[in-house]
Amino acid sequence: MNNEVLNYDVVVVGAGPAGSTAAYECAKSGLKVLMFEEDPVVGIPVQCGEGLSCFALQHLNIKPEKEFIAANIKTLKVIFANGNWMLVHDGGYELDRDKFDQFLVKRAVDVGCELMTSAKVVDFDLEEKIVKVIKNKKTFFVKTKIVIGADGSKSNVAQWSGLVAKEKWRECLIRAYELKMEGVDVEGFDMYFNFDIAPGGYLWIFKKGESIANVGIATTATDSVKRLERFIELKKINGTVLHKTAGAIPYKGPLEKTYADGVLIAGDAGGYTNPVFLGGISTAMQTGKLSGEIASEAIRIGDTSSKFLSKYEKCWKNLPLADKSLLKAAEIMHAFSPERWEKMGELVGKTDVTNITAAGKLKIILKTLLPKYWVLIPVIPYMPTVMKAFSITRKWGW
Repeated sequence: MNNEVLNYDVVVVGAGPAGSTAAYECAKSGLKVLMFEEDPVVGIPVQCGEGLSCFALQHLNIKPEKEFIAANIKTLKVIFANGNWMLVHDGGYELDRDKFDQFLVKRAVDVGCELMTSAKVVDFDLEEKIVKVIKNKKTFFVKTKIVIGADGSKSNVAQWSGLVAKEKWRECLIRAYELKMEGVDVEGFDMYFNFDIAPGGYLWIFKKGESIANVGIATTATDSVKRLERFIELKKINGTVLHKTAGAIPYKGPLEKTYADGVLIAGDAGGYTNPVFLGGISTAMQTGKLSGEIASEAIRIGDTSSKFLSKYEKCWKNLPLADKSLLKAAEIMHAFSPERWEKMGELVGKTDVTNITAAGKLKIILKTLLPKYWVLIPVIPYMPTVMKAFSITRKWGW
């Protein structure tokens, strides 16, 4: 394959949920699609909390299959440092993420997409639309009409396309570290907002199966491993570690620009995670689907220019994932002092907010006028924004 040049309509870089969903949309419209995955096996290693709301699959008309569902989840609980919590009864799933990724890839391959694993894209000529690939120590080139960058939070495609500066983007990533543990009992998805242990983020215990859970942390602190160990000791978790994983999650919103001539950026590569709960599977599939649809339309009409592809950005900005309340709520939460987190826990009490009414929301806001909640008074103007963000996040943020 040395110096060989292949020709395709669309090249997708990355076979995660964003890339495979984009490839599926392009291939089913009859395009010649090639998807690259640098790892030998799609979905491995797993770098994810693996939680997904039922709405994410419903949105894409994907039936939850036993092959990739590790556990059906009925409750999501947000727990504060003082032990108070708020509970939401929303349907969701804990995935076997490797199997889920493989399911999505097979779906794309079944409609005609070609998949190449152990293939690393090492360069991209933006002007000529040629990607340089290394597989089995051999180099070859692929000329294409559109490249869809779905290559994760440290996207090379976005950098090669001039859409992000590496040093600047590094500041937009939060560290995550997770243990898969046996001997841990949890009912659903438990999320812990504890500023002392996880500044800028949160901790989680997600039910993975019978007495198996994913226990993790996302934080702006640099010693996430020690902080998770501290949390495990605090919660008296005595499970056996089955697997460890670490990664980086975009948490400051999407890139300022997510398209260029012949280029679209989807999933974590574009920063499309929910900044409140840091969930990225649902947003990856949404932007993957949209990028595939826009790419297919562009090639059909013969216009792959930046001007036409800007339609992609206009479209995703109308999705729930782009609502301004999400980023604003995250900024407010990250600025909370430990005292405010404690009082916020007291404010909501031990409450089931599944079907909270407008009157119920107003009641919570009015409670902040009580003397013991005065520390929260500066937050009052932003509480409707935070509540809106949590409403969106319940469906689309995990």
